Amino acid sequence: MDEKDLLKIAHRIERGDKKSITVLGRTFRIGDTKRNILNKINDIQLKVKFFSNEESMKGMRKRLRYLNTSDARIASLILLNGWANIPLLHAIHWRIINRLYTTETLSAIMAAGLNDNETAFFLKNCVLVENTLTTRLMMIKTS
Repeated sequence: MDEKDLLKIAHRIERGDKKSITVLGRTFRIGDTKRNILNKINDIQLKVKFFSNEESMKGMRKRLRYLNTSDARIASLILLNGWANIPLLHAIHWRIINRLYTTETLSAIMAAGLNDNETAFFLKNCVLVENTLTTRLMMIKTS
């Protein structure tokens, strides 16, 4: 990756633009995933691992329903990004995309949304660190 590509990515992050991906003839726009959304995705993945290891018959139907809808939940978090913090919107959205799209489409959305080669996260974190560092320095100087 050369310097021009890094500058394009940096400008895209500053403007808050989204990437457009095409999956099976359908175009989706995916922005940079926020940290709290990544934490929610991690929670879903941990529940899936926990439910898949559990073998008791009690609650089997509930566990299977959760396992079958986990891809739609994660894809909805990636597509909504910051809007996923509204619980009702997220609940409606993942149910709609679960009915509309196949598992292949949802897994392609998840792969494109989570595989960003860490470049965008690295640049965004550098910008955030610089901003927090300057505000801390200003606070130290004023006190």
